[in-house]
Amino acid sequence: MRYHSSFRIAVLILIASVIFVACQKEIDWGTAVGDQLLVKIVAKTGSSDSTVTVYSYNAQRKLIKELVNSTAAGMSTQLDLIINRDASGNITSTVQKSPELVAAGIDSLVIRYNYSNNRYTSGVYSLSLMGLSFTDSTLYTYDANGRIISDQHLLKSSLLPLPIPITILKNVYTYSADGKNLVKQEQSAPSTPGGPLSPVSEQTYTYDTKTNPLILLNEAIIMNRTGWFNANNVLVSQLTSTLDPTLNQSFDNTYRYNTANKPDSLFSIQGGQLTTSKFYYQ
Repeated sequence: MRYHSSFRIAVLILIASVIFVACQKEIDWGTAVGDQLLVKIVAKTGSSDSTVTVYSYNAQRKLIKELVNSTAAGMSTQLDLIINRDASGNITSTVQKSPELVAAGIDSLVIRYNYSNNRYTSGVYSLSLMGLSFTDSTLYTYDANGRIISDQHLLKSSLLPLPIPITILKNVYTYSADGKNLVKQEQSAPSTPGGPLSPVSEQTYTYDTKTNPLILLNEAIIMNRTGWFNANNVLVSQLTSTLDPTLNQSFDNTYRYNTANKPDSLFSIQGGQLTTSKFYYQ
């Protein structure tokens, strides 16, 4: 079966964005030493590529902003993520801004979250691009321990032949026996609009026994920052893509730790290329 061309593009964009975020977390994301919070990570690859990630928090020590500046192959990019919270600290919305979005005619990407009964139930964003409209709604499913075990993306778009939202992507999450770390993430998508889901990728993780500098639990899942869920730090991350095997890759990580047993620096190897990261706390 072949993708409807426009539908295939939409699926690839969504899957690629999720995969990109997930694969970057070992070198770009991190955060809190003892009672200190991580405020910056500086990652360098080769002689010229670098990524600087800066984190900001509110008075309740909740993460409210992430600013990423990257330089790769002589080109610079910037991504600003603003996290809005209510008086109880729950996320109400996130706002993503970047010059690249503006250049594409998108001022910002706003995701609004619904929260009830002590859990996030759904998230939704809408945008218009090149005369086309897109609305993506995400529904979250939990296990008996309150962990998100799956999320399902429903897309409604003027480019689709169906006037109702259809499932375009599903993530299934598997956790360690103690529930503290995410050990597998499986993605599935339909090959035609409204068709049945089939596997497209799988990511597996192994961990050290030290403390992850930022632990956001379910907030990490809803913001596509799965590395922030974990109690410990990823040692090996493997991606297997059934949609496009050329995307298959593996990250091997080695850490140096500070006196609080949290990462001080990280050495990550992917495809024979070394990336070094330095963590800063205050």
